[in-house]
Amino acid sequence: MRTLQDIFSKEYLLQLEKLSVTLRQRLSVDGYSGARKSHAKGSSLEFSDFRDYIMGDDLRRVDWNSYGRFDKLYVKVFMEEKQAEINLFLDCSTSMEKGEKFLQAKAITASLAYISLCSGDRVNLFLWNDSIILEKRGAAQKSGFFELLNLLDKAESGGGSNLLRAGLYSGKLGRGISFVISDFFTEAPLEEALRVLQGKKQQVCLVQVLASEEEQPKEGQAVRFVDSESGETCDLELTPSVLKAYDKALKEHRAALGELCHRSGAVFYGMKEDTPLFTAMREVL
Repeated sequence: MRTLQDIFSKEYLLQLEKLSVTLRQRLSVDGYSGARKSHAKGSSLEFSDFRDYIMGDDLRRVDWNSYGRFDKLYVKVFMEEKQAEINLFLDCSTSMEKGEKFLQAKAITASLAYISLCSGDRVNLFLWNDSIILEKRGAAQKSGFFELLNLLDKAESGGGSNLLRAGLYSGKLGRGISFVISDFFTEAPLEEALRVLQGKKQQVCLVQVLASEEEQPKEGQAVRFVDSESGETCDLELTPSVLKAYDKALKEHRAALGELCHRSGAVFYGMKEDTPLFTAMREVL
């Protein structure tokens, strides 16, 4: 069985770093300089830290003494530049077990974490099913990425799916972006969950990951569908008419998610377990 350690090779991490640089350059058009600027006054020019130079940074902020010592460009970061908070909510409910769906969802979560850390942001990770089952807050350095990767690799699926309760129990969140990675096969009220996260000053992005079998079941089988979270069963023969009805219901479900996000000012992206990971990351961002 593949693990995240197999996926996150040096080559893939380099791809993500390049994606992070491209994202920074695009955002710099709107005044983004690698960290988010606060409107606080008074001590805004107080030196805080260094970060790696990114093409397009103000050369006046380059620390040339560090360049002389390490032969590498670093930029001075001042107190006016605040880290954004990136909150990653990974669905660990039973329904995520299908195929390699859970592995893909973990990989998306880890990729978002790495890009955020490369961008100088602070990452909070929340694993949830019926509620929050594990949280890791305050990762702020690339060196902390592999701890997050190990946590995700060890995560197991089980229980129901209730994003509303997860949002309520996530505690105080700094202004930032919340990515929710899930199949969104839940009866819990998603609209209320979005309102809760947005009430915590979050820009919300829903990322739906489905198994290939969920996207396109095979015709001709007599199957027993089991609701992995409630245990309810339904016996069906996958005839063309049944598959047509299933496809219609799935498209309506996805359209409803997209409409909900459009109405709420959130973002929605749908993908399959076999979508090339880097392609998915580029489109999500």
